[in-house]
Amino acid sequence: MRIYLLLLPVLTFSLSAQDVDLTAQLQRTQRLGTDALRGLQAKLAQDPTPIEQKAYFQAFVGYTLASHLQHQDAKTSEALLDRTLKGLEGRKDADSLALMGACFGLKIGFSPNSGMTLAPKAMGLFQQALKLSPGNPRVLFFQGLHVYHTPAFFGGGAEKAMPILEAAVKAGEHEKPAENAWTPRWGKAESLAWLALVQLDRQQTEAASLSLNAALAMDEEYAFAVKVVKPKVDAELAKAQK
Repeated sequence: MRIYLLLLPVLTFSLSAQDVDLTAQLQRTQRLGTDALRGLQAKLAQDPTPIEQKAYFQAFVGYTLASHLQHQDAKTSEALLDRTLKGLEGRKDADSLALMGACFGLKIGFSPNSGMTLAPKAMGLFQQALKLSPGNPRVLFFQGLHVYHTPAFFGGGAEKAMPILEAAVKAGEHEKPAENAWTPRWGKAESLAWLALVQLDRQQTEAASLSLNAALAMDEEYAFAVKVVKPKVDAELAKAQK
C-alpha cells in the first residue's frame, strides 16, 4: 500500500479537487454500504490515474464488496475475490500482502475445507507484512479479523483477536499522515468498530459502547458500525439496565 508514495511523489501537489474527493472516499471504503461501494468501484475504474497508483484501492474496494456479497451472492463474491487476488499479484508491500491475506481468509467461507491450507497462508502473509511494516494499523486490523473469525480450537476467537485489534487502534493513533493522497491511511475507525464487536462477545458491554462511540465520532455514517454493531451494543446496554 505504501508503494504509491515512491511511484509518484509529486501527486500531493497536483491532485485536482475531483481526485482529492475520490481518494478521500477510497480511504472510507470499509465504512461504506454495498450500493456506495459499487458506485465507488465504477468511479475508480473510470478515473484516469495510472493503474500502478490506484491498483491497491481497486483491490481494496473489490475485497470489501466481496465481503458484503459473501452471503447474498456467493458466486459474484468469489469471482470478485479472484480478480482482487489477480490484481495484487507481484506486490510485496506490507499493505498489499495484508490485503491478500484477508482475501484468502474470506475465501475460506466458500469452502471450509480449504481452511487447512488457506488459513496458514493468510497468517503467513500477515506475519510477513508486519515484518515489513511493524505496527501497521491495517495489517493488524486484517490479522485481528482473521483471528476473530478463526474457530477457537484452531487458535482463534474473540479472546485472541482482542489484543490484536487493540494494537491496531493504538497504531492508528500514532500513524503519520501520508504525503501522497493515494497512500492508504485508513484503519482506526474500522478497528474500533470491530473491537466493539469483540468486546461484546466477551461481555464487556461498557467498553464496547466506548469503542463504538469512538468509531462513530470519526465517521457517523460508518455503515457497519451503525447497522450492525450499534444495535447489538444498544441491546446489551438495555439488558444491563433492567
